[in-house]
Order: sequence, then structure tokens, then C-alpha cells
Amino acid sequence: MNREEMINMEDYDSLLKEVETNSPYKRLSSPAKKWMSVSEMGELLGLKKTDRYWLVHKNYFETKEFAGKMRINIESFEKWYANQIKYHKVNGEEPGKELKEWSYSIPELAEMLELTDGVVYDLIKRNNIDVVIVDFWKRVPKEAFRKWYDGQSRYRTKEDKKKDAEMEAATLTMPEMARQLGIPRKQVYSILNGKKYKHFFEYVVIADRKRVTKESFQKFLDGQDEYHLDPANDYEELALEENVALADFRRKKLSQTGQRGRNGNLKYLTLDEAAFMAKVSRSMITVWYKRGYFPAVKVGANVRIKRKEFEEWLKKRNTERGC
Repeated sequence: MNREEMINMEDYDSLLKEVETNSPYKRLSSPAKKWMSVSEMGELLGLKKTDRYWLVHKNYFETKEFAGKMRINIESFEKWYANQIKYHKVNGEEPGKELKEWSYSIPELAEMLELTDGVVYDLIKRNNIDVVIVDFWKRVPKEAFRKWYDGQSRYRTKEDKKKDAEMEAATLTMPEMARQLGIPRKQVYSILNGKKYKHFFEYVVIADRKRVTKESFQKFLDGQDEYHLDPANDYEELALEENVALADFRRKKLSQTGQRGRNGNLKYLTLDEAAFMAKVSRSMITVWYKRGYFPAVKVGANVRIKRKEFEEWLKKRNTERGC
């Protein structure tokens, strides 16, 4: 085929497509299928004849007779399939897609809270948590679970237990406070509830247990001469400072109530804050503190730079460089 013939062929193909597009007799695409037979539904779910009609008569989805034959509305069938977990398609998506989006099964809650199924059932009963019955099994709407969960602090998810561990590092229990002061627990409660000293203390509740913040405990130690740390007990210096986890906790509480707290920490800087002040990268701050240019401490997985020492070092560095 020469070049001229190829050009003519291209023109012909273009003309043919134009005719097909504008022709009133062109083939239309088949409309989406809206109904299926009981046999098709049975094959889809791998059911025998008796089980197929038993399911149809449960009225889980829309059915209609056409020419004396039962037909199932495909849209209503898919809606039912997405909100149940008993029946599985032989080849296709898993059942209960929508159901899992708005509710939890008992085993799912047990795994989340690290409890047994029996304890979860007991919690539901004792706290009157709303449930729905799906395929003879109880499920808890996510909204109902969240309402109960937010109203208590004893039972915690795996993720919140990790956060609680950070908060515990920033606080003391009453027995721990008693050990630090070398006094009986009963005397600790007298201190906390008495008019003379109670204004010093700030509390948080973790897993239904009231705890004293280490920062407020330090204020108590500094603000009176009657009680002192027991020399037999070690009390880390970092614990006396404003702990990172405690600061984060306060910010979260303030944001929840629509209030604004002060930005940053008076005694410690994050790596990002130090990098911003020094106008360098975060990784350079890491290199500097590892070389011992200024002190840094670790709180869990977080690194914090002592603000006062860093500012003094930075000022000296800038002076030497003539900045």
C-alpha cells in the first residue's frame, strides 16, 4: 500500500466513525441489569434450591414476579449483602462492608480493649450500651461505643494505653507520693484535702485513678518547709520539670474546651523549635546535642532541649560568628 492509499484509508475510517456517531440506527449500549433470577442469586451465594427460596421468603431484599417468575432487585440485594455477614459470595467481595463501617462486633471490641468476649458482653449489659442484632449476633454501633468510651476512663484501647503510659510518667499516684515523702498514705490524703496545702496540687484521671501531676508536686515541695523528699527514694530531676506529656495533655484539654494555652514550654524546646531559633535543620540540632554543645533529655521517644542552656549557647555562637 502506497502513501496515497494510506491517506485515503484514514479518511475512510474517519468518515465511517462520523456516520456511526450521528446515525439514528447506531447500536445502543445495554442498560444496566436491574433484576436477577432466584437461580442466579443462589449460584452467586452457593446455595441449594431450598435455601435459595428460604432466603427469598425472608424478605431481606425486594422481589417481584415477571411472567410468573420470581425476580430479585439487584440493588436491594447488594444493600442487604453489605449489611450482613452470614452469607458469602462464591466469587466476589466480602459481606458486611457497610455493616463494618458503622458497627463493631463483640470480638472486635474485645481485641480493641484487650478484654475477653465475656467481659465485653458484661460491660454492654451493665452500662446499657445500645446494640443491634445482625444474623442472631449482637453488634455495637460505633456511635454508641464512642459515647460510652468517652464517658469513662477505666477501659482503654491499645492506642490510648500508650498515651496513658506517657501521662503516667508525668504524674504520681497517692502511694507513690507517700513513698517519696516517707509518710503514711493516710497522711498524704490529709495533705491533699487540707486547706493548708491543697491549692498546690493539680490532678489528672488515668484509667479511673486520680493522680497528682509531678509539676504541682514540685510546687508543693518548693512552697513549704514541713515536708521534704525522703533521701531513701530517688526522684529524677526531669520529673521535677514541666513534663512533655503533661504539656501535651494540657494543650489537648484546652483545645477541647475552645481555650488557648501558651505556646511552647518555658524550660524545654522541641527539636523543631530549636531548629527554627538557630535557623538550621532539625538533623543539625541532633548533631549538635549529640556532640554535647548543649544538654538534652529524652522523654519516652521524644528528645527535648533545655531552653536556657540552648539560648545561652546560641547567643555565644552568634557572637563568635559576628551575627
